[in-house]
Amino acid sequence: MTAPKASAPVAWDSTVTGVASARLREAEWRVRGAALALRSAPDLRVAAAPGVSVAALRSCAAELELRRAAAEAIVADLERLHDDTVLAGRAYELASDAVLRAVEELAGGAAYAAGVGARALVGAAFGAALGTVGLWGPALAAGVGGALLIGLVAVPLAARLAALHPAQAAAVTALAERAGRAVEPFLAQASAFWDRSSEQLLANPAFVTALALAVESSDEALAGFLGVPVGTARAIESTVGQDELLAGLVGGAVIATRVGGGLRPVRVAALTPATPHRAPVSTPAAAMRVIRDQPGQVSIHEHRMPDGSRRFQVFVDGTQDIGLDDLANVENAASTPAALLGSDRAVVEAMEAAGIGPDDPVDVFGYSQGAGAVANVAASGRFNVETALLIAGPVATAELPPGVAVLSVAHEGDLVAASDGIADGAGPTTILLESAGGHGSGALARHSRAEYLTTLKTTDDFVVAHWQQHLAEATAGGRGVAAHDVALERR
Repeated sequence: MTAPKASAPVAWDSTVTGVASARLREAEWRVRGAALALRSAPDLRVAAAPGVSVAALRSCAAELELRRAAAEAIVADLERLHDDTVLAGRAYELASDAVLRAVEELAGGAAYAAGVGARALVGAAFGAALGTVGLWGPALAAGVGGALLIGLVAVPLAARLAALHPAQAAAVTALAERAGRAVEPFLAQASAFWDRSSEQLLANPAFVTALALAVESSDEALAGFLGVPVGTARAIESTVGQDELLAGLVGGAVIATRVGGGLRPVRVAALTPATPHRAPVSTPAAAMRVIRDQPGQVSIHEHRMPDGSRRFQVFVDGTQDIGLDDLANVENAASTPAALLGSDRAVVEAMEAAGIGPDDPVDVFGYSQGAGAVANVAASGRFNVETALLIAGPVATAELPPGVAVLSVAHEGDLVAASDGIADGAGPTTILLESAGGHGSGALARHSRAEYLTTLKTTDDFVVAHWQQHLAEATAGGRGVAAHDVALERR
């Protein structure tokens, strides 16, 4: 029996199969070590010293041999169980991916048909007047086409989204009035329905999954609206990649919005020294507490490790009025590893200003928009990000390097986590947790910071526990030496 390689590097795998197989492999190493220790025990089948019972020595030797044989049998069983777990788990994942692809194909076809229908309806209702809406017309039609996939909620959801953009909603209302249709009472009633029903709808995981499918199919809806042949649209998506195609579409919208509104990118406005943590954060709940309580949008903590090296921890909060604003969410969705466009770019600037070098180990923690931002930073490869905690973030399409130990969690029924579509093979696997409840209300009830803190303190999910153990081992013995609070704004 060979010596166990307890320190052998194993790529982080946050799937249930990956965590289970890692635990089995760890148990195998420990039992293998015990078997080797038993084998290394002194041979008791020797001449007994005066006063020592020969029978007792032989009985002890026999018992040691039985224990060693039992340990080696357990090692063999663990090896088989590990292999069977990996085989069964990967088979399930492959089957699940196949079903998901089939569902996405069906949803894409429905979205394309909805886009074609929306184009016909818009053309019939507004005719040549559509040009006065500018770029908003195709975007609104694409959004409505995607929303149609979720049935009864389509109209109130579209109305609610339109209410967030009064200028565009006013333009659409004016066009409808020219056509002899009064829509303001209808929009008000639909929006009221959404306010009353949203919490119940979002508490249903099936609804959130349907919404994620709608987002995933928005490019097909836009292709249908623009009249792009379905074969051509699928060929483009196959060649470019669905996530890259969506990023390109969103990027175009971002550029148009910036130019049209005279907006500047999000940048670092101030970097202020702060009191460092005594030790590195080592649990998801502690990270969420830091994010909830930090005075700025971003905080960066430097730690000195037992070997004298530096380790940094970066905490990024969710959407706010300034800096981490609504537009930054869209900009982050348009980012690619080579070109960060939103608050993710500002986080990179803050990390550089805090003195983080390209080789310094970094742990990143983000909530909501902050999760999307730090996921993009990790995907960019600009820093040596070793661990990432993504809480309630739109991170389904983020492609983090395999060396990053990532834990992505979200409450069942959290709308924000569904807003990035459905993860494919390259995106992080998001662990859905049952909310502890009692804090949030309304459409974003399950997105409350306080609710996530309570959930992360009380969850017994074994994937979360495995990641927490990994982080605790990586940060053991560190002590805080410096910290900065960071304010962001568009400048």
